[in-house]
Amino acid sequence: MPEPAEPPEPEPADETSADPERRALPADAAAMWLVRAAGELDLDTVGALREELEEAAARYPVVILDLSRVDFGDSSFLNLLIRVRATTRLRLVAPTEPLRQLFALTGTDTVLDVYDTIGEAIDAG
Repeated sequence: MPEPAEPPEPEPADETSADPERRALPADAAAMWLVRAAGELDLDTVGALREELEEAAARYPVVILDLSRVDFGDSSFLNLLIRVRATTRLRLVAPTEPLRQLFALTGTDTVLDVYDTIGEAIDAG
C-alpha cells in the first residue's frame, strides 16, 4: 500500500504534466484517497491518471480527484470518470471552467459529484 506523500513542492507555472499526485488524507478520512491531476487530460495523456484512479478505487471506498490544475479534458477523460464512478464513490474537486463546461455540455454534471473544496468533498460523508 502506498505511503502518504510529503506536502507538495511548489510547481512550475507552465506545468503541463497529466501525472497525478497521490496523497493520503487526514486520519479522520482514512477510508478516502486523494488524487491530484494537472495539465491536459486526453487520449494521449489520461493513461497515468487511469492507473492511479483504478488503483485507488480498488482500495478505497471514496476517491477524491482534485481537478483544480487541469486545463483540458476530452471524451477519454470523461469516459474514465464515468467508469471509475461505477466502482467507487468518486468526488471531483474544483474543476476548472473548461471542465465545468464539458460536464454541462455532456450532461454529466447531473451525475458526477462535484465540490468546490477538498474539505467539502471529505465532509460529504
